[in-house]
Amino acid sequence: MIAREGLEELVVHENVRIPARVADTPRYIHLPDGGVCEVQDNDALDAAHARTRPDAESRADRFGRLRHRLDSTWRGAAAALAVTAAILYSFTEWGAPAVATVAVAATPPEVEAVIGDNLLTLFEQLRFLEPSELSPNRRNELLAAFEEMCRETGIENADLRFHSVGAPNAFAVPGGTVVLTDLLVELAEDDEEIIAVLAHELGHVSGRHVMRRVAQTSSMLVLWTAFTGDVSVATLSILGPDRLLAQRYSRSFERDADRFAFDYLLSAGIPPTRLSDIVGRLSGAGREAGARAGGSPLDWLSSHPGAAERARNAEEAAKQADGGEPADE
Repeated sequence: MIAREGLEELVVHENVRIPARVADTPRYIHLPDGGVCEVQDNDALDAAHARTRPDAESRADRFGRLRHRLDSTWRGAAAALAVTAAILYSFTEWGAPAVATVAVAATPPEVEAVIGDNLLTLFEQLRFLEPSELSPNRRNELLAAFEEMCRETGIENADLRFHSVGAPNAFAVPGGTVVLTDLLVELAEDDEEIIAVLAHELGHVSGRHVMRRVAQTSSMLVLWTAFTGDVSVATLSILGPDRLLAQRYSRSFERDADRFAFDYLLSAGIPPTRLSDIVGRLSGAGREAGARAGGSPLDWLSSHPGAAERARNAEEAAKQADGGEPADE
């Protein structure tokens, strides 16, 4: 029997949904007609629930009582927090990459290409990308070098597009399209540096890194939503420790792309240090742009390894190719 608004209403116990107890927070009994009854006295509710139970205590009820006892002590709460943190970290460390690998493998290249085209269209509509001002001859020279790289590395369906942006940059989007900006071409001291950057971006295309990162982020968001029960709260995890771990995976993708570039550069007779040379200047240009915008990114928050680390890796790749000793880490 439940009293509501001065009236008494008889409700069949089996038709009432009673949520599990969480410490001493109020509980809300959900009635068959959609009504909700707030209960402050959890002990009385548990006693009434036990009296109306027709048979022995179920496994779910026993688990609920155990969870309540754990929630009622600081040791239990600390243990629950530690277990939750371990699950979240383990999934981010091993689960999300595994999920991403399966998801990307199941994504047809045609679907990935559509995603990339839509993304570039959006960038153009938002005026993030402007038409390139490079001369047609210059674009044709770089396009010919890019197509040769694709043939030599066995990468099919890759495409190179030129755009004007407010900063020197190059990036790959899903589907195999690589964007090269006019300012990066101007920043390069020679074509070998541009080829080094394009080889790095082809490494991203070969590894389908953009789609893998999207899949990882999506799977982590789903897990956070399952734990918090609120997608808006789960979205905030992107700004928390989960974000830092995701950045570390992005840096791992960057290192993989660097190794891909080093292998190609060595096969083409180009020193791997050409990549670190232009990356160093790009880092300086990025810091200047960040300072003009009122801030400067830190390496540990960056999705790219530091310029010094990439320079060491390039020198090590060159020494190993020459048969020398690898550089010290």
